[in-house]
Amino acid sequence: MRTLPLVLALLAGCSTSAPALTADGSPPPALPSSAAPRAAAASPSPSAADSCPTANAQPDPLRPRLSARVSIANGVVTGSEQIAFTPDRSISEVVLRLWAAAPRPAASGSRIEVSGTKVDGVAVTARRSSATVLRLPASVAAGRTVRVDVSFRLTLPTGANDRFGHRGTTAWFGSGLPLLAWERGRGWALEPPTSAFAEASTSEAMELTSLSVTRARGLGVLGPGALVSDSGTTAVFKARSVRDVAVAVGAFRAARVTASGKTVLAGVAPGLADGPPTTAAEMGRALSRHAARFGPFPYERLSVAVLPDIRGGIEYPGVILMGTGQLDDATASHEVAHEWFYGLVGDDQGRDPWLDEAFATYAEALDRGTGRSYLRTTIPAAGRGHAGEPMTFWESRQSAYFRSVYVQGAQGLLRARTAVGAAAFDRALGCHVRRNAHRITTPADLATSLRGLPAAVRELQRVGAL
Repeated sequence: MRTLPLVLALLAGCSTSAPALTADGSPPPALPSSAAPRAAAASPSPSAADSCPTANAQPDPLRPRLSARVSIANGVVTGSEQIAFTPDRSISEVVLRLWAAAPRPAASGSRIEVSGTKVDGVAVTARRSSATVLRLPASVAAGRTVRVDVSFRLTLPTGANDRFGHRGTTAWFGSGLPLLAWERGRGWALEPPTSAFAEASTSEAMELTSLSVTRARGLGVLGPGALVSDSGTTAVFKARSVRDVAVAVGAFRAARVTASGKTVLAGVAPGLADGPPTTAAEMGRALSRHAARFGPFPYERLSVAVLPDIRGGIEYPGVILMGTGQLDDATASHEVAHEWFYGLVGDDQGRDPWLDEAFATYAEALDRGTGRSYLRTTIPAAGRGHAGEPMTFWESRQSAYFRSVYVQGAQGLLRARTAVGAAAFDRALGCHVRRNAHRITTPADLATSLRGLPAAVRELQRVGAL
């Protein structure tokens, strides 16, 4: 997620119009390519750390499977979802997080109501132990698959700088579906939500077996994974491995490019001056640069929605929600970097926000050449040496959050790279990405991956990241 402009900016190309997404879902013509106390977690053994995989680890064959149907009209999302979940330890309940009820979106008018809760086809009474925590009774032994059904109604606000919103016929949501809050090897992730423009969520990578999105005819849909079909009113997506789901609908002007063998589709909402071809080209450029450094883009395609009301950008696996005018700073590069750090290599965003925000800032610094300006940035006293703190720490220090986590964490990574040499550090991070693909990682996992580079570890310890 990116909220603040950066010191250095690149001039965007001239904005040009492009055809809207067609009612039947067919694309426009292709363009030329151009948080809480830390829980102990098992780390790879030293022998595992010494070996460097040649390819990304495969998704867990027992990962959750999600099927969902949503209908979006007049700022309201009605939907249902079914989750097949195989816990690795015995449980007495299933916990879903309702992030639409977190303090920031709720203050803007976002609401989510849940009904029709079932476990293995049997109706159960769910309870909300807090605004964002939904508990369903379920007695499940480790290794047994349980099926959870939930229906919900999500009210989207207008005028909110957030992942939930609608204006006119344009509507969007991220983390709008009730989200399974399980971390393998740990249990339920119950970090409290934050009132900041930031995330506090965690979830395992899951298979999206089907996501059906119904909207008014004539509106386009941007969603995760591959577009399987589109009747003009209902689009169906599926994805092999995603942690969360974001969707945007509207009368988008659209353009696409191919970058590193992947399609990048950009849709710009009505009334915004951004040029779809320019947006798609910049996102594709960032994708190619990050793929060259961190490995293949991990999703079926990248969909980018440029939306009203949002300032900055918000990342989701295979989907980015972005505000207008963001090509003048490093937001695009930052958000695309999150597809590797948060998307592919996951983390608990409430417990360890630096593991994705600092890495995305570091990746963007290498891509955009903003590293020197970051290294000159003064870190606030309230955050100096605290880059690795959870969101509960930053809740009362929000003015220090960006520089202390994004920038200070990136400083540690940049200095670590200088301390051990670019080649050695880049190789270690590449191995870290491949080894931890589709997992939820901890700082201990990163320390293990850097075990042979003690000078790099010291630099990260200096900023409080390890």
